[in-house]
Amino acid sequence: MNHRADAPLVAAVNGTAASGRALDWAADDARRRGLRLRIVYAFDWPLYHSIPRGLPRFDVNEFARRIVDEARERALERVPGLDVTAVHVTGDPEPVLLTESQKAHSMVVGAHRMTAVERVIPDSTALELLASASCPVVVVPDREPGPFRGRVVLAVDGSHSARAAAEWAFATADSWRAELRAVMVREEGRWWRLGALDDPAWTKPREVREEEEAKEARRARRMLAEAVEGYRERWPRIRVEEVVEKGHPVEALCDSARDCDLMVVGSHGRGGFTGMLLGSVSRNVISHSPAPVAVVRPAEHG
Repeated sequence: MNHRADAPLVAAVNGTAASGRALDWAADDARRRGLRLRIVYAFDWPLYHSIPRGLPRFDVNEFARRIVDEARERALERVPGLDVTAVHVTGDPEPVLLTESQKAHSMVVGAHRMTAVERVIPDSTALELLASASCPVVVVPDREPGPFRGRVVLAVDGSHSARAAAEWAFATADSWRAELRAVMVREEGRWWRLGALDDPAWTKPREVREEEEAKEARRARRMLAEAVEGYRERWPRIRVEEVVEKGHPVEALCDSARDCDLMVVGSHGRGGFTGMLLGSVSRNVISHSPAPVAVVRPAEHG
């Protein structure tokens, strides 16, 4: 991952309401971090030099310039005095934005909401960025943002990817002067999926169940404390809340993010398959989180 101190924060825009919300979030983030904001519109039009049927005197360059000019004005209205550049690049959005990610502190993209089920769906470009970008990618849901609460939630599971996420989350909380909530989820047993290798909990005496539950809870709290100990020492002024939940990881993490400004997750969890481009928990928290989600990939994959 790229952590250059002078790298800009990149906001990907395309003129939609979703990208406008993402731009607002990016401008606020750039202000809090003291970073430059680079607005990028990647525009790909079939038969670039031809006039689209039904659109006489349509000029592609003029259309693209209007998109980036309006985006720049919007960012400056939101954060007066912000150092902003805005460019449009002719080309397929995915490779253009992946190239931008190589020299960015982070990249912010918008996602669309499906109101019937209240799920946020990143488009194919956003998914490609989440899987392959060289910097952390923040997906901003297309919902009305709440007030800034000064709190970042971090998903912890002991994986290499989660350690990269922790580094970025603590640095973010430090820049924002925010609190950090580190959450580890103890997932419910799934003995029935692959065969009953162990007796199900309900067949055991109540005293045994309670003892095993207490032991597992202590183990999880110890793992969580060990996972954040080094970061606490490096960022001593950050107030850290350590939370251990039991249940489905996506549900527990999303519940923990309801009063937070950002959720930070690794690209792959402890149980992820090496060949997968993006872990299932990461994909699903993006769809259901009430807060923007930052996906951080380990440096060895970047």
